Amino acid sequence: MKITMKPIAWSAIAAVAAFGSIEASASEVEWSMQTYASTGMSEYNTLVTNFAQKVEKASGGRMSIRVFPAGQVVSSAEVPEAVRAGALDLGSTFMLYYASKEPAFQGVNEWPAGLERQQALDWFYSGGGKELLRPVAERHNLYYLGVTTLLGENIWSNKKIVGLSDLNGLKIRSSGLTAESLAKLGASPVNISSEDIYTAMQRGTIDAFEFVSTPVHFGFGLHEVTEFVVYPKFTKGGSSDWIVNLDSWNALPDDLKVIVDHALRSASQEFFVQSRLDESKIEQELRDAGIEFVTWPDGDLENFQKIRYEVVREKYSPASEEFRRIQESRMNFLADLGYSVEAP
Repeated sequence: MKITMKPIAWSAIAAVAAFGSIEASASEVEWSMQTYASTGMSEYNTLVTNFAQKVEKASGGRMSIRVFPAGQVVSSAEVPEAVRAGALDLGSTFMLYYASKEPAFQGVNEWPAGLERQQALDWFYSGGGKELLRPVAERHNLYYLGVTTLLGENIWSNKKIVGLSDLNGLKIRSSGLTAESLAKLGASPVNISSEDIYTAMQRGTIDAFEFVSTPVHFGFGLHEVTEFVVYPKFTKGGSSDWIVNLDSWNALPDDLKVIVDHALRSASQEFFVQSRLDESKIEQELRDAGIEFVTWPDGDLENFQKIRYEVVREKYSPASEEFRRIQESRMNFLADLGYSVEAP
């Protein structure tokens, strides 16, 4: 398939070249990928680098994957487009970044809080998720390889947010379904790349942010520019996405496809366990450093979740029948597990 590369793709190729070519090796296949994590984070080491090492070892050196940290080739939000265009072979990213081009991916990373810890992963592999998401991705020259479970998100801020009413007028870095839900509560969402959150908090451009999980925020050093962390988590069991350029995937021998798939599942499980261990330690470090944990009153999380359902029904489902079917499948999966959820 001939790929029409947009300007971002050419700049990404130039960026990869600037970091030097991959050293000559006996590998039959050499891929490049970028993640949303920076070096030193568990996401970078226990997840992405571990995945690449598993692939190389299981393939007997036939396949190697060069990993770039967040922002080194393109900004985090540009990874899906860079993979689509072939500037990167693989991305560990969030497909909500691509929702403006494919509305079926709206809210794809976000799930109701407090239900199944690995709901996104279980739905993708065992609940019909891959069968729904992969055909959509293929229309964009992408192969939806898989997902990795995230621990859940908190709001980190420099203003004390004791309840939903304090969100009114708050300048908060956010994206996707959460951003649109916060806006309905009077907040002013700001869409900036994860790499720019630190500076934006430091300069007062934003009052607060939500991105991924506590270990990721800590790894980016965001505790240095934060005074408060809101509890409970407003999402839990969401996911990051792994996408492959479709031409790169189709060119891969079948046995290497199996190796890549198994390596991702194995690395994702190891990362999930390590993340839970890391989070407990980091939360104590944050408390010891004087960061205040603020617990919302009973009912606020439930009310916030109702607003998220409203956004889904009023905006996302009418915009895309494929999204509605995907969301219906996700909610049916949770309902089958015994949880009370709302239809899309």
